[in-house]
Order: sequence, then structure tokens, then C-alpha cells
Amino acid sequence: MTSRQRMLDTFAFNAPDRIPVVYHPSPAGLYVHGTKLLDLFNTYLPDNPITFDRIPGPPPDAFDANGRYHELRTDEWGTEWEYLIFGVWGHPRRYPFESWEAAEAYAFPSVPTFDGDAIGAQCRNYLVFEGTISLFERLHALRPMDEVLTGILTEDPELLRFLDRLVAYFLKVIHSMLEAGTEVIMFGDDWGTQWAPILPPALFRKHFVPRYARLMAPIHEAGRKVFFHSCGCLAGTLDELIDLGIDGLWPQIGFFESNPALFEQCACNKVTLYIHPDRQYLVPRGTPSEIEAVIKAFAKQYHDRRGGGIFYVEIENDAPFENVKALVEAIHRWR
Repeated sequence: MTSRQRMLDTFAFNAPDRIPVVYHPSPAGLYVHGTKLLDLFNTYLPDNPITFDRIPGPPPDAFDANGRYHELRTDEWGTEWEYLIFGVWGHPRRYPFESWEAAEAYAFPSVPTFDGDAIGAQCRNYLVFEGTISLFERLHALRPMDEVLTGILTEDPELLRFLDRLVAYFLKVIHSMLEAGTEVIMFGDDWGTQWAPILPPALFRKHFVPRYARLMAPIHEAGRKVFFHSCGCLAGTLDELIDLGIDGLWPQIGFFESNPALFEQCACNKVTLYIHPDRQYLVPRGTPSEIEAVIKAFAKQYHDRRGGGIFYVEIENDAPFENVKALVEAIHRWR
């Protein structure tokens, strides 16, 4: 079975031969573990089109006199980011405009183009994912988080006008992806803290659900799939996402483990989950035997359901290599 068919059977709950596995090329993990991780990934191949042929590293001038890594980089949106650990996402340091009123004159980046020939070639063997479409996270990458939350709570008209401009921009991005042949479009907004939703559910429903619906409409109309990433507590959010017709969800799996009915809710609605093993305790601080037991349990759950689960592996800088090796090998043993 090709990786493509394995993915399609997984989304259809049609008993794939094995649970698919997706690797993320996290530069932090590759930089820390080097060729050991590169060789491990190339020994146990994934079901996404990715090549592991080099070890990333920071530029020589990214270290201070004491040998500490520090970089400032400005992205295509005009936000300056500060990075203190290589390969781990940084924090905004400077923003491209000073207020939501000033955002009226803000010029969005050029709409990216996607290589249709390359995507077509990948589609012969793989289900091709592209993204990410982000509303909430893009807002707080362009202005401070407290200002974003205050603006949403007070229903600041300038913020809401900017949000509509953001939707119009991402609609162009989505159409560009669809025209190139992308089959699964990724959305990503973290809507929960560890214990609670970030916004009152009523405000999420009022201001974000209709805008997501507008963005997802052309994807559904084209017969393609929507995959949504959201970390943290999804109380008050998950039902709305399912009602929007998402095909896949990438949550913090620990939230589902503490609420087992959520697994069944997703299965009943044919929503496939990324099985992203716990990176707070299990992968960095657990034992290889704990990792093995967790992966075996997840595998049994999704074999019994005849689909609906995709193992997702993202190795950062904080996990001992013996745990990394145990994770990858357990996934491929039990998948």
C-alpha cells in the first residue's frame, strides 16, 4: 500500500494496513542529536514527503562573546522575532504597526505561489498537506497578545476590520493552494490554555466561527480536506470545529486522554487525529518503557477503530536520544 492510500484509508476509517506516521523536520532536535536522529528517521521512513539529508545549524554570527545563541529575524509580515534557542520558536520583539487604527494602512505580504508540478509529482505516492492558515495566532504575531485579547473582548471595530482583511488575504492563499493541487489544507490557532479556553465560547462562536466557515468553504467545495491544529483545552471549541466540517484535528493528545469521550466524538464524526505523544512529560522525561506502553495503547485504539489516527513525530531539543529512539521504534513496531 502506498503512503497516499494509507492516508486516504485512515481518513475514511477504512482499515489501513498500518497507522500512518508523519515526521516534522524540527531543526532543534536535528541540531542537538545530529546524524543519530538523521539516521533514525531514514531507517524508519514516514508517510509524508520529506527528505532528511542535512543537519541544520545557526549562522556563525548568531553567538555572543560568551557563546550564547541569540538571533533577531524579521518575517515577511514585518514582525521582528527574538530567538534564544536555535530551532525553537521565538517571541515578537517589534511589530509592523502601532495600533489597530494604524493597521488600516498595513500592506499584507505577497500571496505565496505553490509549485503545482511538484505537488502533482508528490500526489502519486503521498497525500499532500500545505498550510498554515491562522487567524488568532497571526493577530498576536502582529500586535501584543494582551492588546489582541482586549480588542476581541471589547469588540474593537478596527481590530475586527483588520480581521476581515486577514480573512480576505487567506482566501487568496487558499485558492492558490487549491489551484496547485494541495489536497489537505492546514489551519492552526491555539485556542486553549492548559486548563481552559482562551476566549469565552460565545466570543469564539461570534467572531471566529463564521470567518473560519468562509475560509473553509472553497476547500469543501473543491472536495479537499481541512486539518486543524489547536493546542490546549478545547472545551467550547471542539464542537464548533466539528460542526465546521473539519476532516482532521491536531490537538494536545493529553487533553483527549483526560477526556476519553473526545476520542469517540471525533471517530463518530469521521475526524482523524494526529497522535502527537505528550512532549511535556512523556518524551522528554519519561522512560523508554513508558513510551512503549503509551504508543502500544494508542496503536490498539486506532487499529480497533479501523482508522482515524496518524502518528505525528516532532523531536525538539529537550528529549534524551534514548527516548527519541524508543518513540520512533515503538511507533514503527506497533503501527
